[in-house]
Amino acid sequence: MRKSLKLILGMFFFFALIGCIAEDYDVGVPTAHLYIDAHYLSQSVQLTEANISWSSSNGKVEETFDDIEEYGRSQGEIKVFPGQDASLEFKENKENGGDIWSAPTITAVLWKNGEKIKIDMNEYREFRFPTEEGNYILEATFKDESNTAQYVGNIVINDDTHASR
Repeated sequence: MRKSLKLILGMFFFFALIGCIAEDYDVGVPTAHLYIDAHYLSQSVQLTEANISWSSSNGKVEETFDDIEEYGRSQGEIKVFPGQDASLEFKENKENGGDIWSAPTITAVLWKNGEKIKIDMNEYREFRFPTEEGNYILEATFKDESNTAQYVGNIVINDDTHASR
């Protein structure tokens, strides 16, 4: 009896260890989402990948756009109110791997007529859009130890916006 209990426990630990080793911890390029907080009109919009330099066991992704503003303008419009509350969220891209990122650095800026406007975000990646109406390009950058992914959105700030997007 004692020998069979040891055998069963040994097999249990063996298979548990094998399960841990076989786990896929590959980290693919995440997706970026802009959450627009407009109470009953709140929504989440996926931002478009732009400049990417990402390497994982699934392969290497390299994408480069010389003019980020021009590329951003070619995307669909995302309409927001002046001073609108928003936040950035990064999610696992189920097509290319996992979501284990070690202390990523997230930054965001708005582009308007070739000028860069820094966005101040809190620890929850929450921020407010400017109160000045106009067309802006949102550039969000995700950096971890060795990878960088940049995302864009074509933002239209308009006071008479009744619905986002």
